[in-house]
Amino acid sequence: MSELKTVLVDFDNTIYDDLGAMRRTFVLLKREYRFFKSVPLDELLSRFYFTDYKMQDLLRTGGMTPEEVNLKRTDMFLQNIGLPLKDDMVKEIHDRIREVHIRTGKPFSGVHEVLGELKKKYVIGVVTNHMGNYQRQKIAKSKLDKYIDFMIPAYDYNVFKPEEEIFKIALKGANSSPDETVMLGDNWKADIKGALNAGIVPIWVNFKNQPAPNPEFKNIIRSFYPASEVVSKIEEFYSKGIETMSLEEGVN
Repeated sequence: MSELKTVLVDFDNTIYDDLGAMRRTFVLLKREYRFFKSVPLDELLSRFYFTDYKMQDLLRTGGMTPEEVNLKRTDMFLQNIGLPLKDDMVKEIHDRIREVHIRTGKPFSGVHEVLGELKKKYVIGVVTNHMGNYQRQKIAKSKLDKYIDFMIPAYDYNVFKPEEEIFKIALKGANSSPDETVMLGDNWKADIKGALNAGIVPIWVNFKNQPAPNPEFKNIIRSFYPASEVVSKIEEFYSKGIETMSLEEGVN
């Protein structure tokens, strides 16, 4: 039997509280820009995240850099809430969102301790459906870079979770095989299904205690405390392998 060598992790809302940072960002922007004041906070958040799904299509069609796509995301978001603004104002809002988001963002409690313990024994790689330079700024601001050996940002490779190819790229970066690897993530489709399809043991980071789409799925982490127990769980889940997991049983 192979031994665990590599721990792959999703970033946003798995080890980094992206939703919390974005909520704080829009609370501030509602104070700064009068045209945001009439839009409920939850609507701003839902419409902003909704545009994420459009960005992958823009990248795939070609002709735009990741930075241009991210700026277009802000433009689409503003239009989606009824604010078709001029280009200079779109750029101002885009830059302000990014600056506040990075400045106010932070990892979930316990992440430093867990990654510190994992780093003693394993290669740690981030696999994220976002832009590399944006994520690097968030990682550096959160002081997580000392734990992370490499990152595979989907925008930079133009391939996205749950596609198997992005996991292959990550395995190559880690010089690891699927049976030497686990994947931690909060998104059932992108992280859990994606990892399982790539032959990697998936572990669902589920802080909200949501019901698993597959009731038989037991590889679940609900907290990053205490670190030693979390690491033991990761190792236990890995030792069970994926032989008993089946897409037909609900991981879809």
